[in-house]
Amino acid sequence: MGNILSDYQRSELKQFRVTTNRNSSALSVQIDNLLDEQSMRQYLRQLGKHIGAANDKVTASIFIKRYALLAVAYLYTMTLKNAKLNISFENVSFETDEQDELWLPNFYFNDFHMETLIENREKWRETCVHSLFNNHLYPIFDCLSRVTKVSKLILWENISIYIFWLYETILQREELTEEVILRSKEDFQYLLFQAPGSLFGGYNENPLKKYYNERIYIEEYEKEVRPRNTCCYSYLTRSKKRCTSCPQVCTVLPSEMQRRDEQSDE
Repeated sequence: MGNILSDYQRSELKQFRVTTNRNSSALSVQIDNLLDEQSMRQYLRQLGKHIGAANDKVTASIFIKRYALLAVAYLYTMTLKNAKLNISFENVSFETDEQDELWLPNFYFNDFHMETLIENREKWRETCVHSLFNNHLYPIFDCLSRVTKVSKLILWENISIYIFWLYETILQREELTEEVILRSKEDFQYLLFQAPGSLFGGYNENPLKKYYNERIYIEEYEKEVRPRNTCCYSYLTRSKKRCTSCPQVCTVLPSEMQRRDEQSDE
């Protein structure tokens, strides 16, 4: 059964950078074009210059950090609306304003039809998770890894942190119904601890749960954060900023962190 997202539902997805407008900049691209290694290499070269990345691995990591919001929009719709967005490669494009130095691209859908739940939600949810991770994200990870040699561990964690944010914050808001909050908790448990690795690209184990670390209090930020296992390389872009959950910030002494920074600039 298929329905079209209403104007209100589309507006809800704006918080995850889903847009209804196209952009003709050189950094706007149809996603299916990025499955070709040569096209991906050319795109990353342009993107790397735009964000001032130190190398292709850095560019690939930042690309997936921005791309993670597509996964968030998809899972948000799955959990909140019991609906499955059409994220086929041919249906989604990455829209970029080249004047935006931070590079905060949007997602444009050619077709806003969605598949709605009819019966047996557990089976339907399994299909949704397989479609997102195995059919969509893994092929992109694989292409990025072949082109740049970036570790897939970094790419998976870049996705994971946004999924944790979605289910621990956005889908636990007080204004949501008790039914939705309960369903959100169940879906989160499934994604982390119950979904088999085969749904994520043929893994033996679920690749998300290894990043669900204990939160620790960081005095500098005056809040608790969940330290990352891997570094996303944000500090190796023009911004030179580190994430609050950066493993080098959370676990390395300031003097050692400064030494590493000096070495990376050599």
